Amino acid sequence: MESKEFEILNLISTLEKIKGRHTELVSVYVPAGFDLNIIKAHLLEEKNTASNIKDRNNRKNVITALEKIINEIRLINQPPKNGLIIFCGNISDKEGEPDIRLWSLEPPIKSDIRIYRCDQRFVTEPLKEMLNKGKAYGLLVMDHREATIGLLDGPNITVLKHMKSMVPGKFSKGGQSAMRFTREREGLIRDFYREVGESLKSLLADKNISGIIVGGSGPAKDNFVESSFFPSQFKLLGVKNVGYTDESGLEELINKSQDILADERIVIEREYVQRLMKSIADNDHMAVYGEDQTRAELEKDNVDILLLSNGLPEDKKSELYYMGVDHKAQVEFISSESSDGSQLYSLGGVAALLRKPSSQF
Repeated sequence: MESKEFEILNLISTLEKIKGRHTELVSVYVPAGFDLNIIKAHLLEEKNTASNIKDRNNRKNVITALEKIINEIRLINQPPKNGLIIFCGNISDKEGEPDIRLWSLEPPIKSDIRIYRCDQRFVTEPLKEMLNKGKAYGLLVMDHREATIGLLDGPNITVLKHMKSMVPGKFSKGGQSAMRFTREREGLIRDFYREVGESLKSLLADKNISGIIVGGSGPAKDNFVESSFFPSQFKLLGVKNVGYTDESGLEELINKSQDILADERIVIEREYVQRLMKSIADNDHMAVYGEDQTRAELEKDNVDILLLSNGLPEDKKSELYYMGVDHKAQVEFISSESSDGSQLYSLGGVAALLRKPSSQF
């Protein structure tokens, strides 16, 4: 999880605790590239309509919220590349003592959603859905003996299916003729390719993947992707040579696919953790781990990148996150479920890459 995602999750948690006395909480979602003049015109119409609200306090709160949103939009020439989301309304629980707050953010992914709603609750569901729409990739490692299908979703690798073939070795046994053996073997290979292709379709059809990366040690992987059995509805992102065709092969495939996955979270997290482990192994004092040592470096403003495991308790994670922000550190959340993330978790879940060598040693 990235720090931006953590902030959005915290914001959602805050917004969902707020309940208006009336329909005085305004949610506005602006699609990427949308004309803000249209949004402003719409909000001005809503402001005029709000003047008809019978309850005086509610009327005043809604109009004030709309004015704040319109003023916020006036400060922006165009929405950020992913769009714009604004929440504004009275969060006070005391009748007649309004506290009108506004939150404005860029969605975590490019948004085509346009919403205007004035209700007793803020509309957070579309924002939560956006957080769950990170890129996912299908993974396949195979040879003529076996195949493993997996899913890479963020930093997490899931094994979806492991299958073995009925394909014999290249040489016949006994008195079977070479030609007959070859025909039978080729038929079994086709059957296996068909099984792999159908499994890919059934397992990945509803996963909203960006494409499939295929790996293996021999010609089977190349023959499969060039055959009619590779599902045409999926984009082939790359074919890599890997030595294993089981779960460890999926890990190896990801390691060999960093050119494809350069901007993906699993690669970014792996780089941070490997930098940490290398610094510890080299004993160069450019990294520390453990909460006490990390806090000490934060207080000296010596932390370049603060690494926090997602496995930490929420209160601890939040406290250290904001401490990192206060001391101008880049904060990175590392999944505790990945192989690299488990190394950080085993070190206490807290570590730091430093700006200069630590004086603690």
